Amino acid sequence: MVDRPQLNTPTGGAMTKPRSPAQWHGRPFVWAWHVSLASLDVTFIEDRCREAETENAPADAVYKTGPSNTPPNEWITLEQLSEDHRDRVRDYGNALLHWEQKMKTHRNGPVVQPLHAQQPAASPTVPTSADPREH
Repeated sequence: MVDRPQLNTPTGGAMTKPRSPAQWHGRPFVWAWHVSLASLDVTFIEDRCREAETENAPADAVYKTGPSNTPPNEWITLEQLSEDHRDRVRDYGNALLHWEQKMKTHRNGPVVQPLHAQQPAASPTVPTSADPREH
């Protein structure tokens, strides 16, 4: 039996790895953002992901600004982060997405491509007048 795929992250986050892809509620970069800030409360992180899903935040959302921020209560996306933060969050979020895909393949089995009908073997060439085998 094949072992369940493991999440391999580029940096840290061992204490806050999700048990399953369902925990980030379709918002892996929200999960990745909070891990990048060293959040250790998995329930808190999942609640933020659920909030993003409920509010239909962009797929690349990372966090929501507070009511006293400018702009207030707005979802900040991956591309709005500084380069250093963006790269770390993107790498971790992509690791989550890759793990999710490996989990689906593990659960459903590998995709099997149908075999194409075999082509008949090429027939021997018929000699022509220019064929040296004729002489």
